[in-house]
Amino acid sequence: MLRHVAIALAVAAVLPAARATTYTRVLSGSTVSFSATQMGVTMPGHFSRMSAQVAFDPTHAAADHLTVRVDTASADGGSSQTTALITGADWLDAAHHPQASFVASRFTPDGANRWWVDGTFQVKGHSAPLRVLATARPQGADLALDADFDLKRLQWGLGSGAWADTSVVGAALPIHVHLLLAAH
Repeated sequence: MLRHVAIALAVAAVLPAARATTYTRVLSGSTVSFSATQMGVTMPGHFSRMSAQVAFDPTHAAADHLTVRVDTASADGGSSQTTALITGADWLDAAHHPQASFVASRFTPDGANRWWVDGTFQVKGHSAPLRVLATARPQGADLALDADFDLKRLQWGLGSGAWADTSVVGAALPIHVHLLLAAH
């Protein structure tokens, strides 16, 4: 109990503008990006179409929720060849699985400006619990909520066939989610 009180006080001290503010609008500038390591070379990419719904009050995390969806056909790997490969059947299979999503139902404080976010991640017909650590920081009257995590790609069916060899493409896919949030 004392730990929760200390965390709440730390959050209130660091995010004074956030006190009693529920962030419910996701602003442009929000992004979902990814990278893969192919034969030792990092290859970045992003999704050009994403949407999110949120209710986030840093001082009352128990009622918070978040849904982030990406249009898998909007993956951009930096070149037309890489993009076609990423959206194809061996990776995202955008023709049969047009969306990937993360639906969070629990935020647990973990120190000042940090929350463990528990939810369900779904991609390419695979669905499983996922826990990510998110950080928040004020940006004027708005709030930036960021999370970085690694997907174990074979668990999600990403990179099948010849691409299943983790000596060619690394087993982990780093993901970065940046949400710019505004109150009501």
